Amino acid sequence: MSITSHIAIIGAGFSGTATALSIISQARETGRNVRVTLIDRAASSGKGLAYGTEDDNLVLNVPSGNMSVYAGQPDDFLEYCRELDSSLNSGSFMFRRVYGEYLQSRLQQAKVSNALTELDDSVVTLQHEGKFTLTLASGQKLQADQVVLAFGHFPPRALSEIFGAPDLPVCVNNPWDICAIDRLPFDRDVLIVGTGHTAIDTLFRLVSNPSDRKIFLTSRHGHTPNGHRKVGEFVKIPDLSAEIEVIVKNILSQTPAVRTLFAALRKLVNKHSSEQGNWRNVINSLRPVTPAIWQALSVKERARFLRHVVYHWDVLRHRLSPVAIRRLEGLIASGKVEILAGRIDSIDINLQVGITLRGTQEKKMLSVGSVINCTGPTYDIGRVANPLVRQLAEAGWLQQDEMKIGFWTDEAYRCSTVPNLHYIGPMLKARYWEAIAVPELRLHAHNLAKILLSNAS
Repeated sequence: MSITSHIAIIGAGFSGTATALSIISQARETGRNVRVTLIDRAASSGKGLAYGTEDDNLVLNVPSGNMSVYAGQPDDFLEYCRELDSSLNSGSFMFRRVYGEYLQSRLQQAKVSNALTELDDSVVTLQHEGKFTLTLASGQKLQADQVVLAFGHFPPRALSEIFGAPDLPVCVNNPWDICAIDRLPFDRDVLIVGTGHTAIDTLFRLVSNPSDRKIFLTSRHGHTPNGHRKVGEFVKIPDLSAEIEVIVKNILSQTPAVRTLFAALRKLVNKHSSEQGNWRNVINSLRPVTPAIWQALSVKERARFLRHVVYHWDVLRHRLSPVAIRRLEGLIASGKVEILAGRIDSIDINLQVGITLRGTQEKKMLSVGSVINCTGPTYDIGRVANPLVRQLAEAGWLQQDEMKIGFWTDEAYRCSTVPNLHYIGPMLKARYWEAIAVPELRLHAHNLAKILLSNAS
């Protein structure tokens, strides 16, 4: 009788869930004997931070046809959606609530085989002596042959730390704390610090409760995400791989490579647009080769990208659904929402906020009743309060990358010299850059599952 290998996955958001499902699916196909324990202290495994909402103000930012949790079954989510509504197609943008329910349904299917166990708990320490010993917050101890760290995004730095803001209930540091946001005063204006996807989600939550308050969003550059093309425009996408290949070959021999890359991309966008194409096709065509480009860039060129280009890249690459972009544009046109590009100089105890507007010496003063922190997740390990992360970092089992945008990992997702310890999640951006969207993460999950099963044989 073959010995069952035990794989423990710490974190049951999308990355941990996708890895667990991929392990069980591939084990079934190859006849491997494994047991998977998925550990997370959450109301329900599978949904994670991004898909745990019950708020149908929030829709996916990727069309349904590209949201399967399985790399080898591209239509799995679309088929699930069509069971709910047969009129839906691959270009439809579904509620995030539905996607969370989809992930849970796939976990429930996987549990039928008795190969998967879910634990509502958290890991406080991790030791390794031949096997891993996981000590849980409940006091329970588990042993595992292999461990996958599937940490998701860590909370942003506190407003008090960044801007010296007062520590008040109306200064919300966790933008996913819906109860805290719903408790904010309805008769006072709101400042959202940040203009990215989380800021837009927060804005939609605020305006879902009717009030006369005005909502300000501010960031250094004031850029909000672009929108996807309209659903009716999801036509056959031209093959731009040859043009992209030429660009990649040319830029890697140039200095500065980042400047050369974006000059070439602008040229290709202009050419493609002149032929009735869409600029989104060019950006999408770059996705498969983005990790190779990132890995080929020097530290100096990566720093140049992060300093001068990343805010342009983010609004082009990570787009809003058509219904979300239309809603945002309507709110701005109505005057209920104002976008400010500038630097926050101060936030005092009375929530008087001073902002120096970008490109000017003009200082705008706002008087608001609340401030919400949407500055983005923390990637710097030294600022993460999670006790397990701190223990692993102090032991050298988790290592910060040079740019402080994630964890160091090798090509097999190992995060240290400790055997059979792996990482998957958004901190992979240190190695791959593209590591926060479902299409990339599910492929990483598939590849990691294959490695884990190979180790178990």
